[in-house]
Amino acid sequence: MNRYSVLFSTVCALLVGCAHQARRTEAGKDIGITTPKLEILNDQVRANPENAQAYSNRGYTLAVLGEKERARADLKKAVTLKDTGPMHNGAGWSYFNLEDYEQALREWKIAAEMSKGKAHYDYYSLALGYWGVHDWKQCLENYQLAVEREPKFGEAKLLQERTAEWTPRERRAIQEIYARWSKAWRP
Repeated sequence: MNRYSVLFSTVCALLVGCAHQARRTEAGKDIGITTPKLEILNDQVRANPENAQAYSNRGYTLAVLGEKERARADLKKAVTLKDTGPMHNGAGWSYFNLEDYEQALREWKIAAEMSKGKAHYDYYSLALGYWGVHDWKQCLENYQLAVEREPKFGEAKLLQERTAEWTPRERRAIQEIYARWSKAWRP
């Protein structure tokens, strides 16, 4: 295959991958990206405006797509409608994907406080939050607690399997944490 064939194949693949994403307008005003998944979530919100989980799911999806303001609005609405540890934890993941690491850490601290540190996700979420604000001491301490709770986080191969469906940003962060933990912290 020559370089033009490779370039053509790459461009075609990119176009096919983007075919399901489009800009949405209402009354002639651009209101952002839409995808089939977002349309389903929009329908869920319209059908039940008190559905905190639909707002949370849509907020996460919007965060992954880079729709910052729309994502923030949905996340605020979700935790207002349902002020629980799992809802705050989910908001933390969305803020993490928006690269708002301080807000992600705040949400994860609230979630951990609400669960009294007993939720399976508390410590690895906190480790990610501290990674985002560059507090390596707290990051590695929480990662050690995460490994104690869920040993998969202590083995590279199992960590890769455990995080296979995470976003690239989430995976990069947890892998960097693991690398530092395994070299400097692991007993």
